[in-house]
Amino acid sequence: MKISDMTVKEFIDDVASKSPTPGGGAVGAAVAALGAALIQMVANLTIGKKGYEEYEAEMERIVAEADYRRKKILDSADDDIVAFNEVMKALKLPKSTPQEKEERKEKLQESLKKACEVPYELAREISKLCPLAESAMKFGNKNAHSDAESAVALLEAAFTCALANVEINLQSIKDEEFVSSMREAVSELKGKVDNCIINCKKM
Repeated sequence: MKISDMTVKEFIDDVASKSPTPGGGAVGAAVAALGAALIQMVANLTIGKKGYEEYEAEMERIVAEADYRRKKILDSADDDIVAFNEVMKALKLPKSTPQEKEERKEKLQESLKKACEVPYELAREISKLCPLAESAMKFGNKNAHSDAESAVALLEAAFTCALANVEINLQSIKDEEFVSSMREAVSELKGKVDNCIINCKKM
């Protein structure tokens, strides 16, 4: 069953089970989707309210983009499980002969790269949600300010989850160029997200 089709209780029970999936990556995606939903809610609670007329267009833009990213993130929550399972499959490949060892090594490295790319994409989506949260906090309905704060806290947590899952897979990848490129890309994202979170916490 897809994560998006589960009840909240089913998902939490699944996470709590003995199975290694869904794990931190999938949970991070679910948390990011909730953060996006709260951003959308704050904007919706601002639209049409007296005293916020000048921010109407901005709030409508936030609603549309947060809705798009929320659905995209939730739809991709299962990708982390698929990527992890591919790594596990590669680890179980036979290694009795030199050829089998080489094939297993190649498949493992390939699956580890994919297992890096999935949480990196989540981190990238979160970096695009953060400015929306910042606008919602700055211009949104003040009665929903705590909801905007909650959205920021969830995005920060989800971003930490995403980066942790990138890093743990990078540690096993032998392609130094890939590792260097990914770490550089992650560092750039982290700079953007950190600055945005700091700005939000000052409001």
